[in-house]
Amino acid sequence: MGERGPLPIPYARRRTRRRGAQPSAGHHVTVARPVIPRALKGEARAEWNRVVPELEAMGVLASIDRSLLLRYCTAWADWCELDGLLQKSSKLIRGQKGNLVRNPVWLLRRDAEDALMELGRQLGLSPMARLRAGVVHDRPPDTDAEDRQLAVIEEYRRRLGEPDPRLALREER
Repeated sequence: MGERGPLPIPYARRRTRRRGAQPSAGHHVTVARPVIPRALKGEARAEWNRVVPELEAMGVLASIDRSLLLRYCTAWADWCELDGLLQKSSKLIRGQKGNLVRNPVWLLRRDAEDALMELGRQLGLSPMARLRAGVVHDRPPDTDAEDRQLAVIEEYRRRLGEPDPRLALREER
C-alpha cells in the first residue's frame, strides 16, 4: 500500500520545535547538480542525463543525492538488460526435472523493478512523490490546439459553403 499523508517530520526537527528553538542554518541543503560518475556507462548514463535536468528543474536535487541517483540509474540499466534477456526467453522455463519453473531472469527483473520503485519514490520520480513533496506541475500553453481547432472549423464551413463569420465582421467595419 502506498504512503499516505504529508511527509513525516524528522525526530531532530520535532525535538527542536518542542524546545522552542529556531532551526539553524545547518538544516538547509544546497540544491546543486551532482557530478556524473566517470564509471557510469551506457543505459545508466543515458538515464542520468534524462533524469538529472528534470530533478534539477523541480528543485529537489542536491549534490548529496549522488549515491541515490547512481543506484537508481544502475537499477534502471539492470532492468533494461534483464528485460532484454526476458524477451528472448519466457517467464517459465524447464527445470532440472523437466517441469516448468519460474525463469530466474524474471525474478531478477522483478527485484530490479522493486528497487526502481523505491529509489524513484525517494527521488520524487513518481506523480505521488511529487505531489507529497509539493512540486507544482506547469503545463505549457497549447497555442497550436486552438489554431488546429480553428483550421478544422474553417475547413468544415468551406465544405458546407458557409461564409466565414470573420469575413462578415470585416465587411461590416
